[in-house]
Amino acid sequence: MLGGNNEMMEFNAYFYGSKLYINGKKEYTLGEILTKYLSKKFKDLEDTLHECKYYANNLHYPEDESEAKTCNIFMQEAIVFFGKMDDLIYSLPPYNTFSRGENRLFCLLNEETWLFDNEPDLKEWDEYERRHPEYNDYFYTTLPLNEIKDTDLIDGVLKFNDKLKAFAQEYVTFVEDLIRVKKVYEPFLKQLHSQSKYLDNAETAKVVADFLEATNDKIHDYEKLKPSGAMTVSYTVLMPCEAQQNKNPVLCENYHFTTIGGFLYIELFKGMELHYLPKICGYCDRYFLLEAGIFSDYCTRPVKGMEDKVCRDLGHRKKYADKVKNDPIWLAYVRAYKQHYARYLKKRITQAEFQEWADFALELRQKAIDGDIGLEEFIREIRK
Repeated sequence: MLGGNNEMMEFNAYFYGSKLYINGKKEYTLGEILTKYLSKKFKDLEDTLHECKYYANNLHYPEDESEAKTCNIFMQEAIVFFGKMDDLIYSLPPYNTFSRGENRLFCLLNEETWLFDNEPDLKEWDEYERRHPEYNDYFYTTLPLNEIKDTDLIDGVLKFNDKLKAFAQEYVTFVEDLIRVKKVYEPFLKQLHSQSKYLDNAETAKVVADFLEATNDKIHDYEKLKPSGAMTVSYTVLMPCEAQQNKNPVLCENYHFTTIGGFLYIELFKGMELHYLPKICGYCDRYFLLEAGIFSDYCTRPVKGMEDKVCRDLGHRKKYADKVKNDPIWLAYVRAYKQHYARYLKKRITQAEFQEWADFALELRQKAIDGDIGLEEFIREIRK
């Protein structure tokens, strides 16, 4: 008995506050899975999508003699291709916590063993001598669809073709979901974080509306901010298990997803509500997960070669230095501050006089930033 996983892409996600539980067991922080997908460097996704679409269009029972002659070779190549696709899928969350069965296409082809022969060029008289194995290792046939006369057999073949089509389409959708992560979620999150703060509902709504309008004319769905597949939602009480930190029963929203794209979409929008969102660190350029609390443009990863320093320590210094270097208002402010502080150190002004100037300079700087006064007036006044 072969052990394929016919519903590999499907799973349940139980959402409870800032936590979620895949299939009621494996616990993740909200936004954690999306962060991992954004962090992954996927290679040649467009080429992979092209291959998936090729199999989605051509993976069927042979329709004529020409296809029948190459059937086994084609099916073996398809088995290898989809096996590699499964390698990719099972390397990613949440699928990397699932048990993996045998090659899915191999198992699917063996659901209808009567359609194929394990040996090529079987003669009619061989049928009586031939052994009928539990499953086929090879997929030969000498009877293409256009030569089948029995209507029941034709109906069986067509239903089998529908299964193959649906199978291959799952992988098309999966790759499109990966492309959406790169082409849609990355620029959307960059826009969402452009103000370097957590946005309120009205501000978030504007960013979403602007992004949807900007991408409305895109041809492909995977270039748009939208989910894939189907999903259902219900409420259920999740009982505790060893894999969960929470040891009490909790009332959860239970989503059933048929695709990873549907899940990532919901995780993103729930993350926007609770401020659990992926972000690129402004220092190391890697993704990290903002977990509400204080907003930061920088992560807390250790900085290589520097003991007791994390990106957040050095990032804020770098941000300040860049601002001073590139913003004429800040440049004039820092120069004037240094000059007045030097006067205070040389006792040319008192501490009270320096503090009075510092308060005046902060107010003046903010007026310049807000555009209430021009740059020339700001420079002239702050030098006094």
